[in-house]
Amino acid sequence: MRLLKELCPAARAAAGAIGTILALVACSHVSPAPPSGAPVELDHVWIVVAPGAPERVAIEKTGFHISPEINRHEGQGTASLTVEFPNAFLELLWPDDAVSVAAGGERGLEKFRSRMNWRTTAWCLIGIGLRRTRPSDARWPFPTWSIAPAWLPPGASIEMLTPSDDSTSPSLFVSPRELTSPPTADANAAALRKDPADPLFSHPIGVKRLSSVRILAPPEYRPIPPLTYLQDRGVIGYGAAESWLLELTFDAGARGKSRDLRPELPLTIRY
Repeated sequence: MRLLKELCPAARAAAGAIGTILALVACSHVSPAPPSGAPVELDHVWIVVAPGAPERVAIEKTGFHISPEINRHEGQGTASLTVEFPNAFLELLWPDDAVSVAAGGERGLEKFRSRMNWRTTAWCLIGIGLRRTRPSDARWPFPTWSIAPAWLPPGASIEMLTPSDDSTSPSLFVSPRELTSPPTADANAAALRKDPADPLFSHPIGVKRLSSVRILAPPEYRPIPPLTYLQDRGVIGYGAAESWLLELTFDAGARGKSRDLRPELPLTIRY
């Protein structure tokens, strides 16, 4: 949910001449080839945290750099900080009273508040952002719906996979093409990749790329069709735990190490 102005350094330098949208594409993420049969691949993940993201301390102590700029999602009433990688990003997202809420957007903001208070509401605080690897007219085997918050480019929208009346599931959604890179099969994709040498990606913990994401749910949760669909196609993993937990694996777990950020954050890191 980063704003258009939150661009990588190279893209910011070019933005004045070619416009913000092209600059955003220039710093967008490119992942390894998606699993066979998957129309999408991972773009980013978010966790809803307390206002101002005091949980950032746990992230920094683990050995991650947090991007210095705060993203304000005008019209949505939220703000965020991000941890950047060449192929994805982790977002700490929170409801922010200083950010405007568009008329009709109050319900969406209340959902974020319920996710923030997940320990008492039982809502899931995790969101999974995807990007398409096939034309946008590809059909899903389940109903979807769309939202177009004010911070998106004109005409762009977010395709929501999680049903609008679902109060327990992770937020699963497809980001608009304007905010993501072309499919990895595109011959020009290599020229649009982020520079892995950028200091923004030099994390003290030593990880480089996000390899996989797994959502662990409490025993009473029953996965919705979109979650099962993504799991079956290897886009994200799914399992059970005592409560909601996000597991991120970096560099295919090559070093055989792990870090647990609980209780500050329901997040585990494998690398």
